[in-house]
Amino acid sequence: MPGALLHMHPRARVLAAVLSLATPIVAQVVAEGAAEAQPGATATAEDRKQAAKDFAEGDRAFKEGDFRHAAESYEHAYHRVPHYSALWNAARSWDHAGEPARAANLYSRYLREAPPRARDRNSAQRLLRALSNRLARLEIHATDVTDVRVDDAPVDGPSVYVTPGAHVVEGKASDGTAVRQSSDVQAGDVMSVALVPAAAGGAAASASPSPAPANAAPPASATAPAGTTDEAQSEEPHSSSSRHWSPVFVYFGGAVTLALGGITIWSGIDTLQQKDAFDKNPTQSNLDSGKTKELRTNVLIGATAAVGVVTAVTALFLIDWKGGGNHENKPDASPSVQVGAGLGSLLVRGEF
Repeated sequence: MPGALLHMHPRARVLAAVLSLATPIVAQVVAEGAAEAQPGATATAEDRKQAAKDFAEGDRAFKEGDFRHAAESYEHAYHRVPHYSALWNAARSWDHAGEPARAANLYSRYLREAPPRARDRNSAQRLLRALSNRLARLEIHATDVTDVRVDDAPVDGPSVYVTPGAHVVEGKASDGTAVRQSSDVQAGDVMSVALVPAAAGGAAASASPSPAPANAAPPASATAPAGTTDEAQSEEPHSSSSRHWSPVFVYFGGAVTLALGGITIWSGIDTLQQKDAFDKNPTQSNLDSGKTKELRTNVLIGATAAVGVVTAVTALFLIDWKGGGNHENKPDASPSVQVGAGLGSLLVRGEF
């Protein structure tokens, strides 16, 4: 019988045909999923690889209750490939580790960087509000001052949450001289601190306290989008708002793919048996029967690959795997895309 398909071992021929048809499509799906999972145009391939490892390490540490190590791992992942999911995970980890100030500052940063419709915005707002009652907030105004720090820790925003007590705010003027202010705050305080070089202001300005009520709200940048409520938002890890299909679709697609794969394997073996029959008795009837079975096998290969790819795309981009439940204590899954192939079946799994 003509065709290279009949000159291979039955199982090897079926598997090679399935993979040759499906591989280009699956590769495109994987590339698109990885691009969505790890944004950041300036990140190198090595940065993305290491960020994924840091995320995975954070997941492992969080599950084992080592929240400090989990928070540090998520922060490492964020510094390599900035993504607001890493900020949420790090904030939750510091919160569990008993570091309210570090958690509050990361919640605040998450609220500044996450998109308006991020599913955890209201949860972060609520958690930040609860922490702010136990902390104080320093609003820092730096004029011609760089490298602003609070207690020798870099400040990445216009304000910073601190624990009650004495703190030192400092920076460097353009001429390299240090500008330093001290402040003593209590829980619930909101204090304005001005860092002005002596040459510009005549003398370094002192901290100007402006105490706020004990339950003062976080800064305006941390407010949730208008028209939403805490109850309307989930504390689950981030996912696209379009991912709302039930996992049943994937289960059904997987079952169909598996069934088609089994039929494809049977058809391939049957085709080989027909080839053997033709070799022993090369009649026109055996040749026609062989061609029919070969066509049937090829059609089954295409159908199996098509259903497998559609199921993979659905699983990766459209399925709400979290089920809309409350997972406040769960961190985001590490950003990864995994691909597997078996006889008559394909699997693509994406996580962020």
